[in-house]
Amino acid sequence: MVEFGYFASLEEFSPASCLDQVERAERAGFDSAWVNDHFHPWFDRLADGSPANGGNCWEWLPAALERTDEIRIGTGVTSVINRYHPANVAHRLATLAELYPDRVFLGLGTGEALNESPLGFEWPDYGERARRTAEAIRIVRRLFTEEFVDYDGDFWTLDGANLYTGPDEAPPIHVAGNGATAARMAGDLGDGFVTVYESPDSAANDLFPAVERGVEKSERNDSLADVQKTIHLHVSYADSEEAALEPCLPWRLTLKSEVFAEDLADPRELQEYGQDVTEEELREAFVVTTDPQDLVDAAAGYVDAGFDEVVFQSSSPDQDAFCDVFERDVAPSFE
Repeated sequence: MVEFGYFASLEEFSPASCLDQVERAERAGFDSAWVNDHFHPWFDRLADGSPANGGNCWEWLPAALERTDEIRIGTGVTSVINRYHPANVAHRLATLAELYPDRVFLGLGTGEALNESPLGFEWPDYGERARRTAEAIRIVRRLFTEEFVDYDGDFWTLDGANLYTGPDEAPPIHVAGNGATAARMAGDLGDGFVTVYESPDSAANDLFPAVERGVEKSERNDSLADVQKTIHLHVSYADSEEAALEPCLPWRLTLKSEVFAEDLADPRELQEYGQDVTEEELREAFVVTTDPQDLVDAAAGYVDAGFDEVVFQSSSPDQDAFCDVFERDVAPSFE
């Protein structure tokens, strides 16, 4: 049966609001909650002109886990490029997993410059970022399964590093991306594959075969079915289309693929950079609606394509109303 996730956006909402949202999401029946791990937000201002938010996910995660009972919570997604050492990520994960068994996961991706450049780090090309991500996964897994680990890699080293607290196996690791390299990495090294802004057809015909190619070389996974496949779906529900569309407008820059590759890190410039993305283009990429059936139909398309989890990133002006619709109309359609 398909699972559903809720996305807590620490750049669109305050940390306190996101805590309230995740509590409501659990009551509505969501299985998981994903939270962004960014240093800078994607944009400087919300649609109403108020400042964007920029909460730290690692400070927020334990509060969210403590405020809830069963929902699984993790990053969507973390980039381990320069600002984090993989051992520090493993250390945090181990502590969270000890406190909240079977409720923590890690989403990993190749990142954006807005996480690295503001801290004075150079922004590597995609090839290096992918290699760093793969090495980070290997380091995290070894620290959970081995003791006093020595490691001499291309990007990081360990000298007798040991996690004293935590389980004997790393929490689930989901690899995010929109291309074959990340998909293969997910099949080879990950427990899951996550993507966004992909149609059901492109995911099934292009990305899932790449995941399978990774599975073929994996020592972890035997088949595509062993890799959880997750789509992050941007949605906004309201009583009028205008009200639903307005809070989505700051996200328009994320429809430009170059912002994920280039050294663009100033939210003011990023927001300006996206102004030539039209409202019609945004409607095509997002589910902007007044009709709950549109949410059902969008999710069903991905379920039919083979996804195991649909994560709703809701920009809805009323998050309680969105959760009401999910609980009343969406979730029962997949029982």
